[in-house]
Amino acid sequence: MISIECFNGLPIEHESFLIERYNSFFTTCRYLELYYTAFDINYMLVYKNSDLIELLIFGNKGDTSTCFNLLAKIDQDIMLECTKRLLEAYPSVQKIEIVASYKNYALKRSFLTSTFDDYILNLPATMDDYYLGLGRSTRQTIKNRKVRLLRDYPDVNFVTKQGTEIEESIIDSIIRLNTERMIQKGIVPGRNNTDKHNIYSYSQHYGYVVYLEIDGVMAAGAISYILNKKIYGHLIAHDNNFSRYNLGEICAFYLIQSSIEKGLSALHLLWGKSDLKKRLLAKPHLLFSYVIYRSYSLGYIFNKAKTTVLLIMIRIEQSDFIKPLRNAIKGYRRKNWKG
Repeated sequence: MISIECFNGLPIEHESFLIERYNSFFTTCRYLELYYTAFDINYMLVYKNSDLIELLIFGNKGDTSTCFNLLAKIDQDIMLECTKRLLEAYPSVQKIEIVASYKNYALKRSFLTSTFDDYILNLPATMDDYYLGLGRSTRQTIKNRKVRLLRDYPDVNFVTKQGTEIEESIIDSIIRLNTERMIQKGIVPGRNNTDKHNIYSYSQHYGYVVYLEIDGVMAAGAISYILNKKIYGHLIAHDNNFSRYNLGEICAFYLIQSSIEKGLSALHLLWGKSDLKKRLLAKPHLLFSYVIYRSYSLGYIFNKAKTTVLLIMIRIEQSDFIKPLRNAIKGYRRKNWKG
């Protein structure tokens, strides 16, 4: 027998349940209170007999409600009943967004808005076991790059910090390196001072940072979060002046090494294809995003048609046929920024 209880506000008293049940840094009260201050947040407790089995969180803003249970596998019937309850309770809400779900839903008055992959590396018990899984060429390349780095900079310092050990200056430095790296690659950077503040504040609770110092100055770093024996990579960066050593890859391997030493079970590298993720042995896990409408309105018909066209365009844009054009656009951006 399934029963649902509805409440307004953040489910602070259920934070431990959220972490244990969903294993997602997106679905924590600490994250929501930082990143969704403009939303009216509500949650639903789903019980089977007397056992709490799901906790769905929704944020209402304007005519849209967003489900904040990212990276979750919520049963379709439960999702259907919870979204039905929400639409009944809030007549002003015309559509509900479900983002980054591991479940492929078939819900009435809904359509798929996007698909992408969460790249997950299942961590072995030891670093030796991990190296054995790597290709011979990758193992040799890693070794050669690290040997060359230590030869040229024997005082290189590898650092890890967690939670309240993480200073704001560390977060600022990694974000600055990330921004500079994106510009160098011809990608438009999208972080601002609010993002920096939020990342630092959240890091005080669940943060885990690794970084490399050369001559006392940060040369590469990665910001991650640890929840329930799993680690989630947020961003990684390195100083462009040390690109010949591929410090980003060395930093990523240091993150893996320290995660294994801490006894963590998996490293989520989140979405976005990259050769590095493949070399790290991360495997793609398909995620789905949907929008559910209150009724079969003109808005539903129009947005479904528009989304269908956009999905087709994205597939074309990501195909190998258009890769030369993507590279040309990045080159043009790099030239303009440097100028």
